[in-house]
This record gives sequence, C-alpha cells and structure tokens, in this order.
Amino acid sequence: MKSLENNSDEIDLIELLKTLWDSKRLIIKITFFFAILGIASSLLSPIVYTASSTFIPQSSQAGSGASSLSGVASLVGINLGGAMSAAEIPPSIYPQILESVPYKRELLETSLKSSKKNSNILLKDYLLNEISSSSALDLITKYTVMLPFTIVNAIRGNKEGPSAGSHSIMSVSSDEDDLFEALEDILSLSVNTKDGFVSLSAEMGDPIICALVAKEAQKILQKSVINYKIISASEVLVFNQKQLNLKKVEFDSLQNKLALFKDSNLNIIDSRFENRLSGHEAEFSLVSSVYQELAKQLEQSKLQVSKDTPIFSVIKPVTIPNKRSAPKRAQMVLVFLFVGFILGSGYVLIKEPVKNILEEIKA
Repeated sequence: MKSLENNSDEIDLIELLKTLWDSKRLIIKITFFFAILGIASSLLSPIVYTASSTFIPQSSQAGSGASSLSGVASLVGINLGGAMSAAEIPPSIYPQILESVPYKRELLETSLKSSKKNSNILLKDYLLNEISSSSALDLITKYTVMLPFTIVNAIRGNKEGPSAGSHSIMSVSSDEDDLFEALEDILSLSVNTKDGFVSLSAEMGDPIICALVAKEAQKILQKSVINYKIISASEVLVFNQKQLNLKKVEFDSLQNKLALFKDSNLNIIDSRFENRLSGHEAEFSLVSSVYQELAKQLEQSKLQVSKDTPIFSVIKPVTIPNKRSAPKRAQMVLVFLFVGFILGSGYVLIKEPVKNILEEIKA
C-alpha cells in the first residue's frame, strides 16, 4: 500500500512538471511581460542620490567636585548634581527636532546653488518647482490608478486647516504641509545608542543640492542643540544664583552667631560650653561646605553659558555623491522576472482545477 501511495505521489509530481512544461510558452510570455514592466519601471523611476554624515554628540560631564558634596547638599534641600545634567539633549531626541516645525521652516529658508543653474535658490522654491513638475503625473495617477481613493476622498470632503491670522506662527498652511512632507521624504536620521553615533542623510535627484541639504541640516541641528543648551545653562545659572543668595544669608547668620557665642564666653571653660561650641562649629562647617560648593557651581554655570564649543565630533563629513543610490535597475528587473514566473506558473497550475470546480458548481 505504501508503495502504491509513493507511486501516486511521484505520478502527481510528474504530472505537475508536465503541466508546466506543456504550458511553457504561456509562462514565458507572462514572465517576459513582467520583465518588460520591470525594465519600464526601472527606467521611469527617478534617479536618487544620497549624501550622509556621521557624527558623535559631545556631552559635557559634571566634574568630580560637583558630586563630592551632592549628598551633603541634599541633606539641606539642595540638589547640586542633577541641575547641570538636565542641560543636555540626548541623541534619542534628535529625530523629534527634525520633525519640529521651526526646524523645517529654517531649513526651507536655506540658500542653495544648483548644479544646473549658477543662481542661488531657496530650498523651499526648489521643492515647489519639483512638486509642480510632478503634479501632471500625479493628476493622471489620481484619476486612473487611484480613482477609487479619489472618489472616497471626494465623498468624505477635505477638511480646511486653521486660518492664519494672529496664530500664523502656530498654524501650518497647506503649501507648508506639502513642503514638510517633502522634507520628511528627503531627510532621515538614525541614532545608534549602542555605539553612540548619529547618521544624518538626505536623498534627492541632484547630487550637489543633496549634499548641501545634508550639510545645512546638520548645521541647523547643531545650532538647535546649542541653543537649547545655552537656554538650559542660563536657567541653571539663575537657579544657582538664587540658591547661593539664600545660602549666603544663612552662612552670614551662623558666622555671626558663632562669633557672638565665642565672644560671650571668653573666660568660660566647661563641658557644656565645649559641647555647644562643637555643635555651632559643626553646623557652620556644614553650611560653609554647601556655600562653597554652590559658589563653585555658580562659576561653572557662568562658564557653561559663555562656552562656545562644537557639539558634534564629525566622523564622516558630507561629500557630493558620485553614484546614484536608486533605482537599482538590475535588482528591479530580477524581482519582476521572479514575480512573473511565479504568477505564470501559478496560473497554469490552478487554471484546470478552478475550471473543473466552476463546472461542477454550474452542474
């Protein structure tokens, strides 16, 4: 029985291969048709160049002196160690900066120099020209391939955005929204939290403009991080100055209290006097240590505000790409060939069974 089942399986496999062989012309035609589609798609796909930069964000570390008395300062209600660390933006937040409206608006105002024209052009004007040039193709696609979605959108209706007026800074116009979407397609940023480096890349059709956009995007990102760092450092400076002023009042009060106690008991030497003197001196020593540490923190805050050092250590600078990154024409044609062969073979194999099932249903 087992031998008969094996023979039937072999016969089925042979029949399967025979069916494919008998319909080889149809399979070749379907595969050739998809190959033509692959060649057309690869030739019609826009050429894209990629320019990228890799850098390591520099993070300022708090000095050892800042943490030496942080535990002592916490006893009197003052946090010395956590104030300076809050002035740093972690690299994981960089993608949020790229998605912010102020960043995109500043990048769109960047002046570029096209490789085709010698005149300077703003990035937003360049993108508007690109969008308008592709509007005809989008219109054809909208009313052919995407016609069902166009009808659905027309039924739902387009929601109008908020009016500008007094809230023009907060609102985003439809033109700006299109430009922002174009920027999201152009820029990409990846953060390697394990090794601590960040990669920023831009993809565009012009290699020179692509490199310029990547370079300007890195500059604006660094400036945004520096501005945030300066604002945070200024807030820390104000906080440290306030805490130092409060602690100075307490320091002067205890210093006067200790001096008055000593002057009032010059000729008294007993155990109770020694105990009270030790208590006053210990309290004054504690407040004095915190006061000195706050004074150091205040000077460090002043230096941090006025510090102007690079935030990024660039490992791989931006260069003008010589080779396109897309489309990969050979790969596209091979994919279409494979899909065409699979679809052609599947059609040949299921054609007769489906036909028999339909005849049985009709009968």
